[in-house]
Amino acid sequence: MTDLDSPSSATSADEANAYSRPRIVLHWLSAAVILWATFSGFGVVLLDQNHPFRQWVESFNPQLTSLFIPFFAWRLWLAVRAEPRASRKSQERLAHTVHMGIYAAVSGVLITGVLMMTHPVTLLALITLPQLIHSNIALLQLHELHHVLCAVLAGLVTLHLAAVVMHYVRGKSVLGRMIK
Repeated sequence: MTDLDSPSSATSADEANAYSRPRIVLHWLSAAVILWATFSGFGVVLLDQNHPFRQWVESFNPQLTSLFIPFFAWRLWLAVRAEPRASRKSQERLAHTVHMGIYAAVSGVLITGVLMMTHPVTLLALITLPQLIHSNIALLQLHELHHVLCAVLAGLVTLHLAAVVMHYVRGKSVLGRMIK
């Protein structure tokens, strides 16, 4: 049995910190979906509600993010399954906390996104996701919570990107682990 997320005893410290191919691919898929949904979602509010691009984004994003859910669940499972390192420096604990915050925020954004749908959403013209909640008050509260979680996620992603840049400037590129 091979565990793609556990380093062998013969690996160096840098290799021990390497991520498996599935985790790397899921990281970049997550980055693409999260960045697109964040920028397009926050960006279209600057447009008139009847603007064709805003309507397209508001139709496309629920489909994209609904299709993303199983990939994110797989990514979350791989992250939880990864063997935790016993001795973590304070900076590593902070990074771990931010990563867990990102996972929690993405989970909340996806859950509230599905729950706040005001009409059925058809995915790839094949599967229809029903509207689950019909109470206008509950939908409004979910919508507000969704926007708060999106803002929290945007802040955490910004912090994550700032840390990557900071490490790069200090000569310790952590990005190398995610592009192999």
